[in-house]
Amino acid sequence: MFGGTTPLVITALISVTGSDMMPAYCSMAAALVGVVAVACMKETAQQPLEGSPPSVQTEEEAAELVQAQVPAAKF
Repeated sequence: MFGGTTPLVITALISVTGSDMMPAYCSMAAALVGVVAVACMKETAQQPLEGSPPSVQTEEEAAELVQAQVPAAKF
């Protein structure tokens, strides 16, 4: 509804309802949809992104991690 057709839709809604407040009501409805969408999102702050390498504090920790990921030779 938001985009090039908005003036047509809002004008039609004003004509049908007779209320000049229809643009405000449509904006409030869109804001409510946005608030509900944001409220339903999962919080990901302070968590590593999926597929990203793990973070380490020291070089020793990094070396241990690399050693753990090196596959054992299969003879």
